Amino acid sequence: MPTIWLGCILLSSMAYLLVLAKRSMVGKYILKPGTMLLIIAMATVRLEQAGWSGWLIVCGLFFSLIGDICLMLPRERFVGGLSAFLLAHLCYIAAFAMVGKLSWISLATAVLLLGVALFAFRFLRPGAKREGGNRLVMAVGFYIGVITLMVVMAVRHGSLLLVVGAVAFAASDAILAWDRFVRKFRMAEMALMALYFLAQTLFALEVWHG
Repeated sequence: MPTIWLGCILLSSMAYLLVLAKRSMVGKYILKPGTMLLIIAMATVRLEQAGWSGWLIVCGLFFSLIGDICLMLPRERFVGGLSAFLLAHLCYIAAFAMVGKLSWISLATAVLLLGVALFAFRFLRPGAKREGGNRLVMAVGFYIGVITLMVVMAVRHGSLLLVVGAVAFAASDAILAWDRFVRKFRMAEMALMALYFLAQTLFALEVWHG
């Protein structure tokens, strides 16, 4: 277990949540990408023994870092961030697909999550259309489909680290989407970032374990 790495990531994550509460933009610009760089570094330490799936996960982590930067710029690049995270999820899907096999559990999960995704899209669609028209509606719908597939592939893979990480990632994105397109609520960013860092750390930990 990479205890030192996990300790550094935990401290950086907690520091980031603290600067969010203090509304320190300088601290946010340093600690958000800084925490992701720690997560990426932990994954790359044992990358050689992780094979192609490990490389794909690390690529997903890098695309996530790009997405983070797009969403934290003074002039936010939401579509750019969405595109970067979309590429990240495609990398994760490809990585998870290399291990595991189709089972009734993964099929049942796919059906359940498809229903949840359609239900969520119904609520997100008006806000997305209001903010960016049909183009953004299509982008959000496609993104929901991709992240749903990512969770299904994590279940198919069978790793508990990946399943918990994928669910945490989906929950983080759900909070972001609800706060942006439906109704803002207090502590949304803190909650979604805590889940986000947890998800990415678990993905990196899977690479560490090969």
